[in-house]
Amino acid sequence: MILYKSFLLIAAAVLLSGLNGCGNSATVSGTVTFDGRPIANGQITFVPEDRKGPVVGRPITEGRYRVDKLTPGRKIVQIIGVKKINFAQSHEEMAAAAKNAAKLGDSSGIIERADVIPPGAEGNNSVVEIVSGDQTFDFSIKTPEGK
Repeated sequence: MILYKSFLLIAAAVLLSGLNGCGNSATVSGTVTFDGRPIANGQITFVPEDRKGPVVGRPITEGRYRVDKLTPGRKIVQIIGVKKINFAQSHEEMAAAAKNAAKLGDSSGIIERADVIPPGAEGNNSVVEIVSGDQTFDFSIKTPEGK
């Protein structure tokens, strides 16, 4: 009889622990645009707002993303968009760009930036509430005012 009760207690504990794991994760998918255009290549990352728990990120491809196995809770959504950079400039082209930059007093255009989304973009680093199960979040990032 004691063996039977022990078996029932162990079976109940295993069953309950299995149930807790089933409903305690989320899948989030959706679209990401920057100034109305899909982000062709990038990364979306979900950071726990309280900084406790795992940080989960996945690629953005042609404006779409899907993230599995997120823990529920409030998340800060960080979005990065990148583009391919052509580094095959000749020495003469680089020298001309440097000379032009010196005239303008701004060297930021000598090397083309790979990041598409500027710092402070509207809609980036927004906070969302993730719940268990499947859900959709679409993000529309915009150039910051005055840029």
